[in-house]
Amino acid sequence: MISKIKIIFSLLIIISFASCNSREKEEKQADLRLDNIRELITANKLNEAKSKIDSIHALYPRLVDKRKLAVALQDTIILRESYRTLNYTAKILPDLTEAYKILLKNFILQKNEKYEKIGKYVYKSQVGEQNTGRNYLKFEVDENGDTYLTSMYSGTKLNQYTIQISAVGMTVTTDTTAKNSGVLHAFNDGERYYEQLTFKNEADGGIAEFIHKNKNLTLKVNLIGTKNSNYVLQQADKEAISQTFKFAQARKLLHKTENDLRIAQQRIGKINLLYKE
Repeated sequence: MISKIKIIFSLLIIISFASCNSREKEEKQADLRLDNIRELITANKLNEAKSKIDSIHALYPRLVDKRKLAVALQDTIILRESYRTLNYTAKILPDLTEAYKILLKNFILQKNEKYEKIGKYVYKSQVGEQNTGRNYLKFEVDENGDTYLTSMYSGTKLNQYTIQISAVGMTVTTDTTAKNSGVLHAFNDGERYYEQLTFKNEADGGIAEFIHKNKNLTLKVNLIGTKNSNYVLQQADKEAISQTFKFAQARKLLHKTENDLRIAQQRIGKINLLYKE
């Protein structure tokens, strides 16, 4: 019995010794990885450093102190990235704001305060009674940055569901299979029949961008429905859509830059507060 106890005791000592050696080995390996992460951060190889930090957590889950150091290094990386973003966005923001304001001068915000929470920016040539009753494409941007391409049509009933633009062997189109990819409104004012087919954001099939890039070409508009109709897009409408596309892109970039700046400021403030003595 005593012999068995001695054997068990000896095994426990061996296991304990092996465990200590194993932990010590892990700690040395973790320290080497942490040193490598510091070197990568100093060299501004931040993405590589982040992947090394992930390996610390994966390989050494028991080494809490080493993982805490890894978290601190992660915060250092976030701080560096945030200051980089802060400096860059602060530098370009004035020019982006000015470019947006210049474009904005050619737009009118249409909004019925009684019925609408969100207004739409419309290019000056596509606003007003002069457009009533003619067939054309209208492009708008709302206050949230969403875009709307609308086929404005009057004439015989089409029940249109697809818009197609063609020019010198090139063709772009909205979805020809999904008849509900656009929203169709039709009405009769007692004298004429009207249809308005609207596609939101990417549902326009890239037509607005295509017109923007090819506004100097002759562009044929094909309206596809129960019946079809076509016409050549007027230069004034090509210019309006092109300017609206530029306006939408400028607005999107401005808002993204403002958001990036805000996030960078928040991260810097949070980390500085965390490590404040």
